Amino acid sequence: MTNFLVKQFLQRLMNGMWIFVRSTIGFYPTIDVRLATVTVKTAAYTVLQSDLDKPTIFVNTGDDGDLPLTLPLAKNSGGKVLRVALLAAQTVSLTPATGDKINLHGSAVASKYCRVAGVIGNYVEIFSDKTQWIVTKYSGVVTKEA
Repeated sequence: MTNFLVKQFLQRLMNGMWIFVRSTIGFYPTIDVRLATVTVKTAAYTVLQSDLDKPTIFVNTGDDGDLPLTLPLAKNSGGKVLRVALLAAQTVSLTPATGDKINLHGSAVASKYCRVAGVIGNYVEIFSDKTQWIVTKYSGVVTKEA
């Protein structure tokens, strides 16, 4: 590799992209926590498209049981990211719209929920690629309904 190619690789790597000889692959988008709106939910909630446009971090402060969040259709949410962070020791379940999928470690069975274990500090971040929701980041224990 010439010095120019090494310099170009390092420059693109610092800009958040991996470079291969003739192609560029970007990372999944993520929520900028400095700009996000934090919304407290303690009861079942259907996530709105406007929640995804902000971006929004849902937290379960004060919750006393499983918090079910229903996701909008993946095909209408392409490129959008959603984060759920636990501030109460209660589980949070992300349920896709009927027929939609949440992909966790390659498991993408339609209409099955994804659950974040009830430990303060756990979080999950999901991204829609217009065909499914993909778990791109998480901390703690995140499981998928069988």
